[in-house]
Amino acid sequence: MTTAIATFAKTPSLSPVKTRLAKTIGTDLALKFYLLSLSTVKGIVNKVDAQPYWAIAEKNGIKNPLWADYKALYTEEGCLGLRQHYIYEKLLSKHDRVILIGSDTPQISKNLLDDAIIALDSNDFVIGPATDGGYYLFGGRLSLPAKTWTSVPWSSHLTRERLEALLPTKAHHLPTLTDVDTQQDLHLVTKEMPEEQTHEQQKVIEWIKNHERPVSMHG
Repeated sequence: MTTAIATFAKTPSLSPVKTRLAKTIGTDLALKFYLLSLSTVKGIVNKVDAQPYWAIAEKNGIKNPLWADYKALYTEEGCLGLRQHYIYEKLLSKHDRVILIGSDTPQISKNLLDDAIIALDSNDFVIGPATDGGYYLFGGRLSLPAKTWTSVPWSSHLTRERLEALLPTKAHHLPTLTDVDTQQDLHLVTKEMPEEQTHEQQKVIEWIKNHERPVSMHG
């Protein structure tokens, strides 16, 4: 039984990254967080007994040095649903199980990814719910039609709920985590860090403490 883990990412030199976060802390700091989070997630994935892949949003970004560690796949064009569908099906043709994650949950842990893989021994699907109504992880061992992915309202508080309703069997749930979209999310990430943190995760905590929104002194 082989497992693939695909981390979805954007190439900073080709696409804007963390745009909502950038509105409050600025483009340069948002980029720094993105790269720090990306490095942290990569380090966690490297510890797991699975074949890692990058799922890259830009066709001309595949050969960027950022993705030199392991095989980078172009997600093809289309909405987020179609991009996930393409990568999921492509990897499912080579592996028994496929796990899709993003690059903005630096508090993800090796134990959590191991739990996702184990869950697929007895479940067809596994989902890591996100606090905003989406999900930070999707895993499965069954093929899904493109319509399943394209019928979901993306960037909505109903995203995960709608996707789960379209799955042929009930998905196993992992613990809920926060994926970073806004500055307010940063504080939640520090609270959700695993007890045993990697060096990169400690760097994320330190970075967040230095860039959290100041507490208002009125009302």
